Amino acid sequence: MKKNRYEIIQIIILKFLKPLVHIWMLFDMKRVVHKTDSVDFKRKEPYIMLANHVFIFDVIHVPLKFKKNPYIVASENLFVKQPTKFLFKWVVHVIPKSKGASDLRTAKGIISAKKKGFPILIFPEGDATFYGQTREIEYSTIKLIKKLGIDLIVCNVKGGFLSRPRWATGKRKRRQVDLFYDVVIKKEELKTLSISEISEIVTKALFNNDYDFQREHMIKHPGKDLAMGMENVVYVCPECEAINSIKTSGNQIKCNSCNTEGIMNQYGFIEGFKFDNLFDWDTYQRGFYDKIYNTRIESSGRLHYLSFEDSTKEYQGEVNIVSENGVLSLSGVVNEDIKIEDIKNPIITLRRNLSFTYNSKRYFIQLVQFGSSLLRVMQDKY
Repeated sequence: MKKNRYEIIQIIILKFLKPLVHIWMLFDMKRVVHKTDSVDFKRKEPYIMLANHVFIFDVIHVPLKFKKNPYIVASENLFVKQPTKFLFKWVVHVIPKSKGASDLRTAKGIISAKKKGFPILIFPEGDATFYGQTREIEYSTIKLIKKLGIDLIVCNVKGGFLSRPRWATGKRKRRQVDLFYDVVIKKEELKTLSISEISEIVTKALFNNDYDFQREHMIKHPGKDLAMGMENVVYVCPECEAINSIKTSGNQIKCNSCNTEGIMNQYGFIEGFKFDNLFDWDTYQRGFYDKIYNTRIESSGRLHYLSFEDSTKEYQGEVNIVSENGVLSLSGVVNEDIKIEDIKNPIITLRRNLSFTYNSKRYFIQLVQFGSSLLRVMQDKY
């Protein structure tokens, strides 16, 4: 299958830009590469590569060592705003994916890329982690690996979450990411492996808990605002069970309900609370779904409507958001009461941009606060 005009332009542009990207990523964080002898960064034949998604720029770090640039599967939300809209059209090979939903269009794009000789890069969790551990791999990805019938490379990304936490508004110093590459399934082996066997291999190869990695290596990531932003991902106090009572300032953490105080230290661990890491804290708070479903959660934000057909984002204005007893109420530029059960494909992008589909319309709200608790009311996957 022949490459189209955009792909040829992208190849030319990337050839000249790649040295600059290498320099840019050196300033982003120290990259330590580990690979088995089975991995050849200069390989020409197509392959599919999976990586666990831990921070915003792992999508750049992971494929950077390979000479041939892959097609990257990315959220369709990124196709409707600049500068990613421009980059995806003219610079980077990208296939759009509806987060949280199976997408036949995505599968067709991947198969087409393979036929043209391109590698494919997928972050199969569907979203970057807020809590530091690899989540469940989407079943559709496993089926696709079997169908493609090409070598499967896994890049296990370690250390990136604590170097650049997705939720954080404060910067860390001495950032470092370790990338572990391995060909975990050869194309010849795919013919004899079942879907469940492939799933077991992939799950094991991709699993990482950044806090376990940190306990072993204890890499310092100092900063002045290490706790800032944490209140958007923890919404149940483990000391008094209050909802959305956690507040942060600098490195300080406090529950405004029971006045428990703590800090985020330079190793990324929490001191002063029941849990010293966000993964265990989130495991705990997931047990309070019924409580947050019925609790009044209030926020505000900027409402847009997204159209993926013509890649546009239309700004509507300011809205207030209230979630309580299974109803999401919007007031301000629009006035609507939406039953939670009628919301489809809810997702948070970046730190706290909430998007969902209701009555065939895609809502995109740039929230001020409480993104994770609002998302958790709508679904229990992320």
